[in-house]
Amino acid sequence: MEVLSNDHSHADNHTTCQQWIIKGCRPVEYSVIEAPFLFDSTNIKLAVCGSSVSTMACEKRLIFIDSQVLTLHGARIRQFFSAFPGNYLIVPIHITERLKDYSMVEHILQQMVDFGVSRKDEPVIAIGGGCLMDVVGMAASLYRRGVPYIRIPTTLLGIVDAAVGVKTGSNFGPHKNRIGSYYAPICALLDTSFLETLPPRHIKNGMAEILKMAIIADHALFTIIEMNVEHLMADRLSQSARSLEVVRSAVDGMLKELEPNLWESDLQRLVDFGHTLSPVFEMKAVDTLLHGEAVAVDMCISTLVAMNRKLLDSRQASRIIELTQKIGLPIIHPTCTSSNIDQALAEIVKHRDGLQRMPVPIAIGRAAFLHDVTAQECIRACEQLRSIAQHYSPA
Repeated sequence: MEVLSNDHSHADNHTTCQQWIIKGCRPVEYSVIEAPFLFDSTNIKLAVCGSSVSTMACEKRLIFIDSQVLTLHGARIRQFFSAFPGNYLIVPIHITERLKDYSMVEHILQQMVDFGVSRKDEPVIAIGGGCLMDVVGMAASLYRRGVPYIRIPTTLLGIVDAAVGVKTGSNFGPHKNRIGSYYAPICALLDTSFLETLPPRHIKNGMAEILKMAIIADHALFTIIEMNVEHLMADRLSQSARSLEVVRSAVDGMLKELEPNLWESDLQRLVDFGHTLSPVFEMKAVDTLLHGEAVAVDMCISTLVAMNRKLLDSRQASRIIELTQKIGLPIIHPTCTSSNIDQALAEIVKHRDGLQRMPVPIAIGRAAFLHDVTAQECIRACEQLRSIAQHYSPA
């Protein structure tokens, strides 16, 4: 602490006021752990996470789980927790992007109150996709000003993106993730066996975030996806060595980008590629457009903006667009209207503190930031993408 004395002199009096400057540093450490077949009876990773052998028998666990995941995997999850020496409660949550609002956070907080979650030694567990982990994380950051929690993603997007950072949040009215916090879990446990029952559309949804990392930071990963896209999609990125390599590379790349800037003190973030226009697109079509699909459209627009400015070679731009299509992701969408683009550009400048800070690829594996992209440039890119989409025929 630093103490300063400020001399305030006036015509009729003379006072000295003291000022205290408090400097705090709160270190954060959490683990992202590959945990295949997490709910097998012999797997102890979850059982010991946040526990000690001496206290485990008297601890409690409040478990929030996506209702669809409970339908598909409930038997083995219930069997796993039945062996837990303490008390536990499984709370199914039906959640979608539309339902991811503050009333959902309040519902989760009420469950924490009713269960009597302890402040330090009884981590809340979130089992589900990004929407569920976001709202449970936000509730955990608020309850008693912060209780520990564990993320267990069950979607590809959750595994490679939503589970591995420290952001939590909920939508607010028509605004995506407008309220939230930075609050790290004690760990994120990644079990790709959940992907075996994930619908193909949601595999594609998660592939958008993997492709994002490849385009902006990992040429080798892009090439692997390009050469193995059919195999990866057929495998649901869940079993083969090649699938594990792709998922691991995406997670590793994401964490390398996030770790030096966890609290986003630097708003110029490569991982925001595909997230400039997409929040508005996604919320305008909240019931029909998935997050990764909106990101894919945004990435394609950004790619052609860069190409049209001659920042990106047309051959590399074509590879990006073609791979997006081969994955089965959209490259254009009806929400790509002039008014929505105007709104998105205006909102992103506010969100990024007065500058667009729009990441665009300048080569596969490399990116730059633009601050002066116009709506007209984006509209031109959309027109080009519509033409490409009209002439595309899957192999």
